[in-house]
Amino acid sequence: MKCIKIVMGLFFYLAFYFSNGQNTTYGTISYEKAINLSGKQRMLSQKIAKVRMLKSIGEATNELSNEFVASMKLFERNLKILESNSREQSSKVKALIRQQNADWVQYKDLVSKSQIDVEKLLSKSEALLSKCHSLVLAIEEDSKFNKQLNFESNGEQLKIETINKAGKQRMLSQKMCLYYAACKFFKKGEKSKIACNRYVAVYNQINTAINDLLVSELNTSEIDQNIALAMSAIESIETNKKNFTDNKMPVQKMISISSSLLSIFNKITSQYSLL
Repeated sequence: MKCIKIVMGLFFYLAFYFSNGQNTTYGTISYEKAINLSGKQRMLSQKIAKVRMLKSIGEATNELSNEFVASMKLFERNLKILESNSREQSSKVKALIRQQNADWVQYKDLVSKSQIDVEKLLSKSEALLSKCHSLVLAIEEDSKFNKQLNFESNGEQLKIETINKAGKQRMLSQKMCLYYAACKFFKKGEKSKIACNRYVAVYNQINTAINDLLVSELNTSEIDQNIALAMSAIESIETNKKNFTDNKMPVQKMISISSSLLSIFNKITSQYSLL
């Protein structure tokens, strides 16, 4: 009789644990949306730096000013959404949100100055990007753990990982333009060489990711069409590869390509999140 009571007690505990103790969503939003949203923070950190860098090389326009203001507002709004929905998430996720918040306060103060230290801008943008990326990975870990405990299919986790990969290309599109402008700012010397190497390396990462996404088993015909558009944007660099690698492509051309890639990968990431 005692043994039966113990077994029954264990049964009810496990039933309660799995039904109440594990989260299948990130607060009031799905893990897919949380990955998409936290991934946008990576992109916005680089987009803000890109606009400030372009201003430093004389590329100041009303369109870029509007882009800067909108990006600042979006970063803060997204961070609040991620924070307000993190109550039931892991301590790692909560800690990374606090760290992102702290870095954002310093970053916001830096980029809001009329005159800016370009080297400090690059350093701080990398630091904030690192926090943003770590948060994406931590939310992905929570998702994987909770979905496994709730016996959800591996296909669900594949979707999470693919959203992360597609979303990362949004960030890289902005980072490529950021370091292209930085290379022009430094003009020559070791700092210029480092910046030039960075944007070429970022370009190669985007190119590789496009090939990976092209063969994803999750692709629909609409996703394939948008990946083809991303390939076309990349081809516009390939046809002028020497000018690109030598930092001789017109800045406006680089701005246009990075904007096109951002728009395309925004669509692709959203399409994966809605599957």
